[in-house]
Amino acid sequence: MAADTPSIERLVAQLYRARSRAWDVAMVAGTQFLESISDDVLDSQDRDRLDASTSRIKKRSRAADKMRRKIAEGVFPAPRTMEDVEAALHDLLGVKVLCKSPRDLRAFTTALESACTAGDSSVRFAVPPIDYVENPKESGYRAYHAVLDVPVATNHGDQMVKIEVQVKTRLQDAWSELTHEDMYRPGEALKADPVHQDYARRMADLLTTVDDMADTLAIELDTKTTADPSRPLVGDDLDAAKERTILARVTRTGPRYALAVGPDGRRGLIPAKSVRAVLGTSDRIRVSDHLDVGDRVAVLVDETEDALYFHPAALPDRKNPS
Repeated sequence: MAADTPSIERLVAQLYRARSRAWDVAMVAGTQFLESISDDVLDSQDRDRLDASTSRIKKRSRAADKMRRKIAEGVFPAPRTMEDVEAALHDLLGVKVLCKSPRDLRAFTTALESACTAGDSSVRFAVPPIDYVENPKESGYRAYHAVLDVPVATNHGDQMVKIEVQVKTRLQDAWSELTHEDMYRPGEALKADPVHQDYARRMADLLTTVDDMADTLAIELDTKTTADPSRPLVGDDLDAAKERTILARVTRTGPRYALAVGPDGRRGLIPAKSVRAVLGTSDRIRVSDHLDVGDRVAVLVDETEDALYFHPAALPDRKNPS
């Protein structure tokens, strides 16, 4: 095996020299592909709920180490060409998609599977995805893994480049850091003992419970910020409502709602429906296109059993939606 080491290192170095330009192009194309899926999933909602901006190309030394380890384990035969190395290692290029909640993860992976199996898609699955969220590893590890074939145009025609995609919630990603999971993998520095394995699994279960609770809270928030279309904007007639008009200051704004504070210190929700009513449109809008933090807005107060709503009587004149 020692005699093979220089040969593997040379093949890896040769591969990186030959493919670096195509890999750089593929990383840009693959990330844009994943970001476009995120845009479609969230539409005009909070875009921070999905983040596909974390990408990397594996270091040459780590690629050589992994190749030698897999050979020692009998997973791969010793490579003869740089193409053998590239075919054996599917994670030379990687992108991590971080999701705010399991609901966002499920929506993203469903959209990814649809996009990669569509008849007109140029990006395809290189191998079937593995869902470690529904079927966690024994260690407690949870994530959705897919390997994409991304075409890159060359003077010899399209070249397919493999990119590994890991889709995780932010808490699932944090679990790897909290448990030092990368140090306990086969062939790595530390060997997990039963105590460590038990702690890691328990932490994974606890964080999964927190993820599920976050989903429940997010759904509850949706019901509060997405007003019932059959319900009037105010509870009684307009003249009575105008008597409850106050001047509120916007403290937070986003795609679906804004928060504002009234003169009595109470905070109310300004839902998208109310902004659409002022604009006189039924089209989908982003509240943050019309209200900024610090704006002072005349609002009608509408208090229900579930929430305190502020319905704008008018919007700031200076705003011009982009």
